[in-house]
Amino acid sequence: ASWGVSGQPTDYIIRIGDPVGSMWGLVNDGFYKVSDFDYDAATSVYTLKAGTVSNAGIIGTIQPGSVKFKDLDGDGVINLDKDRTIIGNPTPKFTGGWNNQFTYKNWDMSLFINFSYGNDIYNANKVEFTNGYTPNSNMIDLMAGRWKVVTATGQTAQWVNSGGKVVGIAPDQLTALNANASIWQPIKGSGAFYPSSWAIEDGSFLRINNFTLGYSVPVEKLSKLKISKLRFYFTANNLAVFTKYTGYDPEVSVRNSPLTPGLDYSAYPKSRSFIFGVNASF
Repeated sequence: ASWGVSGQPTDYIIRIGDPVGSMWGLVNDGFYKVSDFDYDAATSVYTLKAGTVSNAGIIGTIQPGSVKFKDLDGDGVINLDKDRTIIGNPTPKFTGGWNNQFTYKNWDMSLFINFSYGNDIYNANKVEFTNGYTPNSNMIDLMAGRWKVVTATGQTAQWVNSGGKVVGIAPDQLTALNANASIWQPIKGSGAFYPSSWAIEDGSFLRINNFTLGYSVPVEKLSKLKISKLRFYFTANNLAVFTKYTGYDPEVSVRNSPLTPGLDYSAYPKSRSFIFGVNASF
């Protein structure tokens, strides 16, 4: 969909037998733990244990806290050619809406609701604002739970030395420091933009798109005003949306191509508006 850095891998696929514009990428498998490494107390060096799946070809040097992907072909190495699969379907199972008008005496009300169910959204905003590709950039609050490499006192707990070795404090200390870690440390290379299942979210929603409530003044009360009809009304647009999607708006697709649907990247959400008005006929 060409939203990230230059050379970013294909994130959509057109394939016979699969939904048009299927999302294509790696499958997330959490992040590497201290237990995935051997530790040399003499040199303070962490080395990935033999037999542990390696992401090095995707993100570079593997450390405790690095993002982890599933090895779909079982060769022990993550690579784009063999370990990508369909990770999302942007096509809803069904969509619909309900539009109705009600009247009771001098009151009138109209309501328009629309919904979508079963479609996925590729939340590229979440990818953009959780990586370390651009130094000193802001991140979303999700990264408050990231794997830590600095202690509360400012001590560097884990780093890559000039020789490309992962160096850090003792395993028990590093484990304790990250006991509450819920997400990997930010990826700094271009691998940060590689499409993965973590960025795919359920885009199902139900939206109260429009609500109007009106009151028409009885005709007999208007005769002295030389007004044949007088109606006051209140309208709310985009009143509420119910969804599990964590982005700004689930009703999104920023690319015009039908081959890359359901991408959310730098899209401005729908605004909510309230209108008070008067209809008068003389």
